[in-house]
Amino acid sequence: MVRRGLFGDKFQLATSDDARRIHGATLEVLESTGMHCPSEKIMKVFKEGGADVDEENKRIKIPQHLVTEALKKAPRQIVFCGRDPLNDILLEARRVYYGMGGTPVPFIRDLSSSEIRRPTKKDMEESTVLGDALPNMKFLMSIAGAFDVPYQAEYLHEFEVLFNNTTKPILYSAPGEYASRKVLEMAATIVGAEGELAKRPILILYAETSSPLAFSAVNENIIEFTRQGVPFVNGATPMCGGSAPMSLAGAIVVGNAENLATLTLAQLVRPHSPVVYSGWACVMDPVTSRFSYGAPEFAMGANCLNAAMASYYDLPCYGFGGCTDAKTPDAQAGAEVMMNCLVAGLSGVSLIHDCGYLAGGSVGSMEMAVIDNEIIGYVERILRGVRVDDETLAVDIIEAVGPQGHFMSNKHTLDNIRKELYVPKLFDRTSEATWMKKGKKEVHDAARDQAKRILKEHRPKPLDNDIKQKISEIVRRAEKELVKSS
Repeated sequence: MVRRGLFGDKFQLATSDDARRIHGATLEVLESTGMHCPSEKIMKVFKEGGADVDEENKRIKIPQHLVTEALKKAPRQIVFCGRDPLNDILLEARRVYYGMGGTPVPFIRDLSSSEIRRPTKKDMEESTVLGDALPNMKFLMSIAGAFDVPYQAEYLHEFEVLFNNTTKPILYSAPGEYASRKVLEMAATIVGAEGELAKRPILILYAETSSPLAFSAVNENIIEFTRQGVPFVNGATPMCGGSAPMSLAGAIVVGNAENLATLTLAQLVRPHSPVVYSGWACVMDPVTSRFSYGAPEFAMGANCLNAAMASYYDLPCYGFGGCTDAKTPDAQAGAEVMMNCLVAGLSGVSLIHDCGYLAGGSVGSMEMAVIDNEIIGYVERILRGVRVDDETLAVDIIEAVGPQGHFMSNKHTLDNIRKELYVPKLFDRTSEATWMKKGKKEVHDAARDQAKRILKEHRPKPLDNDIKQKISEIVRRAEKELVKSS
């Protein structure tokens, strides 16, 4: 049975009129300014589809009617599948799920020493096993990276790890045409055939245009995935004052334009292609010039405005949750992660990623992933809201207990305690005396212990040996070709 996540449309920063104005501005930008495009394949698709393509200056201007028709064709629901059907999730506007990690990070926080170092394929394996075990992570990306393999084949090795070590849905990068074909070949090996991937998409491609308003050659991966009927999401990252105007509204116009351009590309390649929307307005810190994951304006632009536009288009969307600028799993990290997770959930972002990230997306942390898993439990309880009916109003129970009585042993309490209360599994609610007696353990230490215990005990359901060998052979052959051609 397909899992159906909670609805999170309880907080709206932008009105429907705001969304309409953003959409109108976006259409104007796409038609008059357009997108830079060095890819002949992408230009050819748009030219044959009726766009104004200047091949000499590599500029694509997309008329409003093409965008409007593309939006009509994009499916409103997507079943995002896991290798195990019990992990399938239904994606639609305002339905919420949280996921671990993002694209490969340049550094990882060592689980034993707490030192920040370069990650390896083994780190990628261990972090994927961790994500497979954490119950509140409904889809997986990465909080590591295979940086000890030939760089030309890095993403293929990382997909091999993901396919082998989780049965949950996978959302990940496959830059360019060649890598995409090999990843799709690997996925088809698991589900049985290429044609089956459209029926059971066990992966979603993470693509990324270059802000402001530019395709790149690696975006040909969108064409490859779309031809197979496999969903993709485009993570355009326009930053206020850098690659976008110094206003959240102006930045969302740039992000929205890039996403509607990729959505239109997909529908021209294959009508009714599944697309996850992702319109972001991001923040460049004015002091450091770094991408800031902990800024309140980032939560507003990458989640609130993102969800508002997705709701306007009636599409599932992709945003941010477990991300922070903090360098360790400390108070700053907890505050910024709770802000992002709560705002994303209340806004109705469908796929909320980056759980387990530190340092503005530069460092992966298994302790932080465990802490984020707990935070998500709190947020999901808030998203469930308050049930008001005859049972919960409990007038007859109040009358039966009466003044100065207690409800501790009442059947109503036993029947409702787990429905009404979230009981943390990591955060400590014991008395200070009990806490001191147990070693005065701080939350990041408890999270480290939990992560180590999971890695010791959890064994994801393995692939069949023949499928595992076939995937390994695809990676081996592809690595040989890529290294040779470099």
